[in-house]
Amino acid sequence: MSDYEIKKKKFTGMMTLYGRKPVLEVLSDPDVNVFRLHLATTNADGSVIREIEKMAQARGVDTIRHDRQALSRISKNGRQDQGVALDIEPSGYRDIEEVSAETNELIGLDGITNPQNLGMIIRSVAASPVDGLVLPQKGCARIDSLVHKASAGTLFKSTIFHSPTLEHALRKLKAMDFEIVGLHANSSVSISDLPPEPGRRRIFLLGNESSGLKTNILDMCHVHAAIPMAGNVESLNVSAAATLVAFRGVFS
Repeated sequence: MSDYEIKKKKFTGMMTLYGRKPVLEVLSDPDVNVFRLHLATTNADGSVIREIEKMAQARGVDTIRHDRQALSRISKNGRQDQGVALDIEPSGYRDIEEVSAETNELIGLDGITNPQNLGMIIRSVAASPVDGLVLPQKGCARIDSLVHKASAGTLFKSTIFHSPTLEHALRKLKAMDFEIVGLHANSSVSISDLPPEPGRRRIFLLGNESSGLKTNILDMCHVHAAIPMAGNVESLNVSAAATLVAFRGVFS
């Protein structure tokens, strides 16, 4: 692997959080590997900023100052970053290539664009028997402070496999003998028909909050499955659906 490829892989495996309170929380957690602190040159010299700088210095974290426009490009949320952003390297945020032989069951996302939904899905997966979440870097909400907040502190307790696209991840998993199950409301197969089985490798795919799984993703599935609905209800919120899939074998 070339130096460029090593550097690219390193930065692909990073998350950037923003906002003064989230950054303080992360800097206070010794279990989170922090790479770099970014501060706006326009920040007032207040007590919170001084505390952030002090904690970063104590941990030996590199601090860089930027003009306001440059910091907004780093945080990708200039309205809410409060002049502070932090690059982190969570141990559970891994390349799809790092799926191991012990990984048997995953949940994958296609087009989940609401940060709150993503955060709640991360929370459910972290608490469940499922081995991890597959999150494409294209087409889904990016992991940021809004997702971190919605995950209720479970973001850094989760195993998340990232991939450039979901298609890329599914091709890799197919080669590793994963059965691909797409959630589709019109399927006659129920998720209860697919209980966890020792040694059985599966990934369950959930689609966009409004439009569901894309056609090309449905075409890559080995089987489609549905969550049985009563009372003429058409669908569940995607985070609720993810919870049912993740815990479907616990109470059977």
